[in-house]
Amino acid sequence: MKFHGNIDGLVEKLSGKVEKLKSNQKEGVVYNITSNDEKLINWNEATGTIEVLCDADKANILFELFNVVSDKTYKIDNETKQENFLGEVYTDSELVIGLVGAVGSRLGQLTDILKGYLVDRFKYDVEVISVSSQIIKKYKEDKIQTNDEFSRIKSYMDSGNELRNESNDNSFVALDAARVISEVREQREKEGKTKRVAYIINSLKHDEEIKRLRQIYSEGFYQVSLYESSQRRSEYLIKDKGMQTQQVDELIQRDEGEEKGHGQHTRDAFHLADYFVKYDGSYDGLRNSCFRFLSLIFGDPFITPTFDEFATYMAFTSSLRSADLSRQVGAVIARDETILSTGANDIPKFGGGLYWPVVDKVTGEVTDTSDGRDYKRDEDSNVKEKEKISEDLINSLLKLIDSSGVSTSKNEGEITTLKDEIQNVVKNSKIKDITEYGRVVHAEMETLMSCSRESISTKGATLYATTFPCHNCAKHIIAAGIERVVFVEPYPKSKALDFHRESVTIGFDTADNKVVFEPFVGVGARNFLNVFSMSLGSGYALKRKSKNGSTLPWSANDSQLRTALLPYSYLEREDKAKDLIQRLSKNV
Repeated sequence: MKFHGNIDGLVEKLSGKVEKLKSNQKEGVVYNITSNDEKLINWNEATGTIEVLCDADKANILFELFNVVSDKTYKIDNETKQENFLGEVYTDSELVIGLVGAVGSRLGQLTDILKGYLVDRFKYDVEVISVSSQIIKKYKEDKIQTNDEFSRIKSYMDSGNELRNESNDNSFVALDAARVISEVREQREKEGKTKRVAYIINSLKHDEEIKRLRQIYSEGFYQVSLYESSQRRSEYLIKDKGMQTQQVDELIQRDEGEEKGHGQHTRDAFHLADYFVKYDGSYDGLRNSCFRFLSLIFGDPFITPTFDEFATYMAFTSSLRSADLSRQVGAVIARDETILSTGANDIPKFGGGLYWPVVDKVTGEVTDTSDGRDYKRDEDSNVKEKEKISEDLINSLLKLIDSSGVSTSKNEGEITTLKDEIQNVVKNSKIKDITEYGRVVHAEMETLMSCSRESISTKGATLYATTFPCHNCAKHIIAAGIERVVFVEPYPKSKALDFHRESVTIGFDTADNKVVFEPFVGVGARNFLNVFSMSLGSGYALKRKSKNGSTLPWSANDSQLRTALLPYSYLEREDKAKDLIQRLSKNV
């Protein structure tokens, strides 16, 4: 239950319903209000949060007064209180955090840091859900090897793949994590433990697992992705875990992304994060990132975006204008913390730039230019050209077989099998990675061309992209004088590092005579409004100052999740809203 205003306004609101009110400032901006010397509420002026201290009869009056629906009771300080499910803040909201990181990442340290802050600063209990020991091992204990670290990790990878394959559901691990959380909650309720609990899932390896958890827990689920360079991870696995270089290379390559759908898909899951953190050897850096993340989701009103976060969000916003049939990509060029241009992947038009939908001034209808964008032509030219190349190669090979005399030495069944194998090999070859036949201008190229059209120099600038640039864009980025590229989503088809290793490096350290391709760190685009907007996000509105203009302090100790994970469905809240309006309408 919340009230935004000043203490005089709160007392005035209450005075018509309860008698002989008194208000005393307990500490800082927390006020205690009594009626007939009975404790009524505590009110935090900074957050607006109201803590009900009175008996159930007076509590019901308060709930009606603040348009709150509640019929469930619980105990705090051995007194019966009312629990708020339809008001602005649900103080006992649970929190589910899923961790994603490549093999060898310090996810254990990340878990410990998050747990420590949640317990000590945000007053939450924490339950850690280990995917390996509590889920995979539960079903595949006989498959887990413990001879050495390489065998152990490999057997867990194999077993996770088996679970997804045998269940025919790539979100199997997420579903079972929900089961574990449900069982832990039931046990906690039996033991009378607090409801303010955070569940940390360590760790997730497939994008379908992320999507499933968001379906189940909605905005109460947060994904945190940890970036750690392959070099640092390799050193850790070799020096600390005793692996051989060949073993490490095998695990890293496999972990990034396997061809089979039920395999390891860490790369596909990584970029879906709500918050990206890095570990570059600085434990303090990781701790600070974790506290900032938690402060944001718990409503610290004074945290605003870094320029990298802002520019990356602008790149994401730019991507939304793309009508490409395959994917939406956005890019931004900036220098000296100033946006110079934006770009998206779409079809170029005469006169410069890309196609935009056009509003008919007479009818108001919004339409696209006929024969302009790919969807208006009903095809992706790149896919069509690759099919032509594949078919031409297959036909040429089949003709070669027919003319070589091989067919005379084999029966008809063997020839059919051979032809099928050739078709399969060609269609799954590197031909499928060709991108040069697309009509679209890539987002990075468009943002470069936008600067060029307006005679804006890009020398020494930074390019922000939602996806790692392809090798074709990379060579133009180098030629344009860009010194830094910040990207979110990996792009395995890119040969940028292979083709231009003398001019490109990846990481966070500046390098002489090289463009630095740097993984994005900070708030992901999907939650940008929820954590940074004072009023437009899904959670409660933020307040930064009192009526007299003084700033209102924020404290982790008494903060609440901005986007609460409500224990009721919308249908149940709807029923409660009907009950409330029946009571309120009696006074109308």
